[in-house]
Amino acid sequence: MSASLFTGINLGLSDGPVLAGVFISLVFYGVTIMQIFIYYVRYPKDKAILKLLVAVVFLLETLHKFLACAGIWNYLVQHYGDFANLSVNHPPLLLAATVTSFLSLIVQSFFVWRIWSLNNGRFKWAIPAVLMPFVTAQPVLSIYFTVKAMNAGSTSVNTGSLLNKVANASNGTAAAVDITIAIAMCILLAMGRTGFSESTDRMILRLMVISVNTGLWTALFALVAVILLVVSPTNPLYAGVYTPLGTLYCNTLLANLNVRSYVRSADNSEVYQHASLPAFRPRTELSTTEGNNTLQFNITTRAPGVNDVESDSIERKAPADTPFHA
Repeated sequence: MSASLFTGINLGLSDGPVLAGVFISLVFYGVTIMQIFIYYVRYPKDKAILKLLVAVVFLLETLHKFLACAGIWNYLVQHYGDFANLSVNHPPLLLAATVTSFLSLIVQSFFVWRIWSLNNGRFKWAIPAVLMPFVTAQPVLSIYFTVKAMNAGSTSVNTGSLLNKVANASNGTAAAVDITIAIAMCILLAMGRTGFSESTDRMILRLMVISVNTGLWTALFALVAVILLVVSPTNPLYAGVYTPLGTLYCNTLLANLNVRSYVRSADNSEVYQHASLPAFRPRTELSTTEGNNTLQFNITTRAPGVNDVESDSIERKAPADTPFHA
């Protein structure tokens, strides 16, 4: 079919949001690669199960990028100008949404486990028992959406009443779980503050801030996806924020693992210190020299294994009746 017949078609509201979501997701994927490198270099002594978890999440994230790029390539490049192809459901984009739901399952399950491990009370199983059904419901709903859409073949079914409700239920559940996890983490950490140890309280406060920040972004993107799907059910505007959601989950997990050195440190200057290098702790040396009614202080600041980085001499006149008088 000739491309010139469709030169006036505006795809801004149909495929534009999907393309924008893929671009944003690829930017976040670059951040993921950097965090993966930092994790394996900085924490080589982590348990094998934790390293395996990071590897699985990264592989799923890479698969998501491949499917998302292949899907948008099919619509906008491979079948450019084929208007009929725009109304056909192709598996890559649908499968990418399913991969996103499995990423949320893995990451949210990890945080639920963390809540369980922090809670030493009588009802430590209460929060996991409440949250896990909602966590596992997300991939179930996503698989149902994907199967129904692939069987229908046409993109018109994606905006139908049933699948709209399924998509909203999945995104709304993800947002609710993320918010609940952040609140539960903050409550449990606040209960652990003693008021007697400043360093411990500072560490707990940092954990609370990190929990809120990391849970906030995934919840925000999922909520915006729900709002856009309700406001514009006939156009996939929600894809602009839903497509990067899986990458956000991946980065949330990695950020929580990589930030451990910051949480434990008492001095922020050591956050980016490479594990193989000694931490920079300045050592100040003070020496005095007497003579000619002058007292000279030589102050030298040194770092371990490094030559003098700063040397200052301060001369002060000593009164004649002091012991330093020559």
